[in-house]
Parts: sequence; structure tokens; C-alpha cells
Amino acid sequence: MDEFVRAHWQIVIDATMKALKDHGFDARFCSTREEAAQFILETAKDCASVGIGGTHTARALGIVPMLESAGKTVYDHWKLKVGTPEELDCRRKQMLADLFISSANALTMTGELVNREGAGNRINGMTFGPPKVIIVVGRNKIVPDLDAAIGRLESVAGPIRAMSLNRKTPCVKTGYCMDCDSPERICRITHIMHRKPAFTHVTVLILDEEIGY
Repeated sequence: MDEFVRAHWQIVIDATMKALKDHGFDARFCSTREEAAQFILETAKDCASVGIGGTHTARALGIVPMLESAGKTVYDHWKLKVGTPEELDCRRKQMLADLFISSANALTMTGELVNREGAGNRINGMTFGPPKVIIVVGRNKIVPDLDAAIGRLESVAGPIRAMSLNRKTPCVKTGYCMDCDSPERICRITHIMHRKPAFTHVTVLILDEEIGY
């Protein structure tokens, strides 16, 4: 990476981590996927169960098979057919797990985590239920402020996720949110974590690469 690009990213990441810590979050920087995965495994040592939300970012670390190999019960609804009783039960169990792993659609340099989703299990698990939460965020998801975060949801995260799910929504064709009324719309809930939730320990792992939507 160009030295000036590296210097710029360092300024952005340092400012973001300071803001997160000021807001009560545990913020950590991971230079590699392996480092992030190792931190998650260490955190999960005293956990019998782990829930994982709908996140490409965390799964890209290869953490699910690692946790299963370590003997953890992993609640991963992506392994089940959407909307079945088994899949919905798995989503509910995520919210009662000892550890919940997820990502964020946007992370502001002013210390807020912003998400938009369809069902709500991911944002529920991130805020209340599991005593420990780890949110893995690639540096590409860092934006200056809340306005930019909403912009990222509508021009990057939402359309790409809808495309990955093969949804027939306008954003798949236009590349940005049309605030549609399609029955296949995935953007139904917008959630902002301004501060650490009162009863949940939240660690934000900032990964030094572009990863996830």
C-alpha cells in the first residue's frame, strides 16, 4: 500500500477507535484475519454457545468451523432454509447465546455503529441478550459521520446485499436505494448504536482490509 494511503488510513482508524472507546465500546485493531479470528477464539473460551448474525465479514474469517472444532454450539441460521421453524428458532437462540458475533453496515469516525436489515435478529443480538458481543468491521465500512453512514447503507451495503440474495428490488438494477415497497425489500429496520448498550460488553474489531458489504 502507498505510504500516504497507509498514513491516511491510520488517521481514520485511530480517530474511529478513540471515538468508540469514548462511547464505552472496547475497540481493537487487527492487522490480519488470523489475528481477528484468534481474538474471537480467545473470547469464546468460556462460552458454551455462540450466535452468528447475517454477516459475510465475520464468516470470511473462517470462524464458524473454528468454533465448532473447539466444541462450541454455534447457532448459524445460514445453514438452514429461510423462514422454516428450524431457521427461526436458530435466530432466536442466537439472542440467548453466550457470545454473539456480527458486523456493521457502517462505522462512523464519531463512534456510532449503523445497521439496516430485514428481520431484526442481528441488531437484537448485538444490543441485548448475549453478555458478550464482537462486531467485526473492515476499514472500508468506516465513514465520517451518521449522514455518510446512511449514504453507505443506501448506495453500497443494501444494493449489494440484495443482489447477493437474488432479490427482485429496484436497487439491484439502479445500484442505490429507491425506498421501494417491494415485498422482497430487505431494508426494513435502521439501527444506530450511539453508545455501548447498558448491559452488554461490545468489542469492535477493526480489520485492516476491505472486507464485507
